[in-house]
Amino acid sequence: MPNLASDPLLALHGTGSSLYALTVALEQRDPYTDEHCDRVCALAQRLGHCFDLDRDRLANLALAARFHDIGKIGVRDTELLYPGRLDQTQKIRMRAHPELGEKLFLATGRDDAVSVARLIRHHHESWDGSGYPDGLAGEAIPLEARILTVADAFDAMTSVRPYRPPMAARTALAVLEQESGAQVDPEVCRQLRMVLRRDPEV
Repeated sequence: MPNLASDPLLALHGTGSSLYALTVALEQRDPYTDEHCDRVCALAQRLGHCFDLDRDRLANLALAARFHDIGKIGVRDTELLYPGRLDQTQKIRMRAHPELGEKLFLATGRDDAVSVARLIRHHHESWDGSGYPDGLAGEAIPLEARILTVADAFDAMTSVRPYRPPMAARTALAVLEQESGAQVDPEVCRQLRMVLRRDPEV
């Protein structure tokens, strides 16, 4: 079961909360995704401070990061646990998870549900408009979602997966910088570089 001591969001809201229910569901569905969300949450908050987000926006970013992949509990094993590159049909099914996640977070009925669910929905949009589900581009994508995109991609590349070893942080950063101005916001990418320079252990 989730450890409240290691998760400040759960410690804040308690075991009777809707957040705890989502956390248990994600942990039971796929422990890797649950741990990935923890790490993305920590990095996204670091990046959020670089943009001087106020307390409410930082809180929404933290929640969206912690539950950005909650929609994957509705993705079948044939896509979620597939040990390799997905084919086109599998990609379409996997790409439903931001919208599923939005619906799940809205179902919590929290006061912040609409704001947080919006960020969950848009965490796979791309700076150049090539992302999904809505094809938003540039500053039409909420800043917090652009931060989440970079934190998500960085952690995914530097994590151990069954079908590949983790990339070094330097290599993952280089990949993101190649996508700067295309898939990712150039300024968020620049801030990630600065965070890594200040704290290489990130």
